[in-house]
Amino acid sequence: MSGYSATHKRLRRVRGAAIGQPCAAPDCATPADGWGLIAPPTVFGKDGGRAVAWSRDLGDYAPLCKRHNGQKDGGGNWTWCPRGHVRTVWGTDSHGHCVGCQRERNREYRALQKSRRLAGSTPTQGTITEQNGGQS
Repeated sequence: MSGYSATHKRLRRVRGAAIGQPCAAPDCATPADGWGLIAPPTVFGKDGGRAVAWSRDLGDYAPLCKRHNGQKDGGGNWTWCPRGHVRTVWGTDSHGHCVGCQRERNREYRALQKSRRLAGSTPTQGTITEQNGGQS
């Protein structure tokens, strides 16, 4: 067996369980719930049908809580999210996702929904559209 799952099994066999160890993130007092990749990934592939990135170097992993593991998996670093939000200003949810990014995605979604509603609305009297052949 090789790949993502094999690397994590080897990590647990060689370094033991990370559960309950202190989280390696700065200023975090939450116990770790597993091993998390803290270095840039060196291998990319699929595991169980999902895209994953990992490293074969066991020194690239540290015990991380769920929140900080989500931060590292989502990209960026301890200070900045991938979209450039300062994590300490915007904050993160319990899964480590940037609140600023969530707000941006929600804003983009609402704008898309509004444009779809407007595109699907019926023309009012006097409006020239392609459907009525340019006639009002």
